[in-house]
Amino acid sequence: MMFVIDDEDIQLAEHLLLPDGEMFDEERRDIIRCMESKDIQACPGSGKTTTLLAKLSIIARQLPLKSNQGICVLTHTNVAVNEIRDKLEGKADILFQYPNHFGTIQSFVNKFLAIPGFIDKYGKRVARIDDEIYNEYVQRRYRSLDNGTRFWLEKNLISPIDLRFSLHDFSITKKIDGPIIMKPTSKTYPKLMTFKEEILKEGILCYDDAFSLSYEYLRKYPQIAKVISDRFAYVFMDEMQDTNKIQNDLLELVFDRNQVIVQRIGDTNQSIFDSSSDAGWRVSDEYLPISSSKRFSCEIAERVKTISLSPQDLKGNPNIPNIKPKIIVFDDSSISNVIPKFGELIIENKLFQLKRTVFKAVGWIGQPNGKRAINDYYEPYNKSSVNKKLDFDCLYDYLKMAQNQGISAETKRVLIMRALLKCLRILNVKHLNGTPYTEATFNEYFSKNDREFYDEIRFKLAEWCLKVFKGEDILQEVKVYITTVLCSKMGVRTNRELLAFLNTITSNEILQSNQKTNLYIYEKNDDSIFIDISTVHSVKGETHAATLYLE
Repeated sequence: MMFVIDDEDIQLAEHLLLPDGEMFDEERRDIIRCMESKDIQACPGSGKTTTLLAKLSIIARQLPLKSNQGICVLTHTNVAVNEIRDKLEGKADILFQYPNHFGTIQSFVNKFLAIPGFIDKYGKRVARIDDEIYNEYVQRRYRSLDNGTRFWLEKNLISPIDLRFSLHDFSITKKIDGPIIMKPTSKTYPKLMTFKEEILKEGILCYDDAFSLSYEYLRKYPQIAKVISDRFAYVFMDEMQDTNKIQNDLLELVFDRNQVIVQRIGDTNQSIFDSSSDAGWRVSDEYLPISSSKRFSCEIAERVKTISLSPQDLKGNPNIPNIKPKIIVFDDSSISNVIPKFGELIIENKLFQLKRTVFKAVGWIGQPNGKRAINDYYEPYNKSSVNKKLDFDCLYDYLKMAQNQGISAETKRVLIMRALLKCLRILNVKHLNGTPYTEATFNEYFSKNDREFYDEIRFKLAEWCLKVFKGEDILQEVKVYITTVLCSKMGVRTNRELLAFLNTITSNEILQSNQKTNLYIYEKNDDSIFIDISTVHSVKGETHAATLYLE
């Protein structure tokens, strides 16, 4: 199973991933060569993902392994998965095929534990693991609870959306790892358990349910952890600082270091958590460091290395011009001049002439809340407009979002299809296995059993997408199709809830077709500077030519 990575392998990876003439330094080479369980603590802008990519591209050339084991690569977001896939440019497609697993922690938990656990418990497949769809189901089902139970929840300030199955014993709690909210012997407890279980039986899970189900599955079949460890020879985890305690504990449980080599890569100083007690990753003492930043100039590296949560040696990039950090001082009457001043400094320092001209102004608080927030500096800022939400409360909002010029034709199609599937959920139309239709099960069923209808739906979606792309209003047309063709095909009649879904018109700010509300344009003489306004969390891991922190 074990193989040695040599200098020739590293040179091939450099040629694939680095600009001409650049090489990995000795710190990064040590990490690429390391083939034992290890933590890697990287500084900001270190290019740690590129170092991981180099290692993966080398391992991909050795696949399949003689032991027939796979490689598991875990990240936190689908964006990160796609970014890695794009950067490998098809040179490592084998990593995305069986027996390997490449995806988010949530997708790993769903695939290897939650879905098998659900099938074991109920003998059918999960319909959807999604917080938004789950919350929609809870709100609809809440009406079926008796008055006494609803009164108890309201009196104790517990929203039905917050009810969870405990990680420890699958009892009902307010938080997934929180204390029980009442004794199981009380009158209300079995009603809450039935309420939660009935939604679960329909195959509708929130993300937390996937973790609770995973723990339940492992309690019933503890040998599953050994099976998963046997399946993989190497596990690589990127962005480990963003792993919470529940995620980390579960990964520790299923990956036995005596059976599988686990390498965890991250930067404790870039954690998304407000306190270290929320974070799941504790860096082991014998970690490998990456201490040179490609992002910071030597001037900035020298300034920031002393203000990190965990002190780290930080070396700047000598190829970046040294500009001293600036502090802009203002008061309430001049707060609106802060971002223009930033634009002035960008021009003054000729940063707009660089190859990479990404300028961002970021703040901690995205919504007005009585304290200082991003809107105070830039009034048009709208946090909602960056929201890529795909499920809504009415047809109008689905179609309004589809009209957005900033989204792809495929996303437009997905939005309209999701609106149709939501109608089926409202009408309680289900797949043969008793779970609500997903796009996959809908396509699978109708392509086999009613090809004409299946082809018609596909044609309609294409036609509607084209009309939306041209800026035409299709609301009335889609409405008529749902109330006539779709209802007739499913053998159901419209109900009050469906009519409300079809006829509600909102003034939802999320759906403004102009998403430029978060872009400030600074103009001086003939120069225009585009400054993106956003939250600190949304720019995590990005490299900018200049960043203004609005606090």
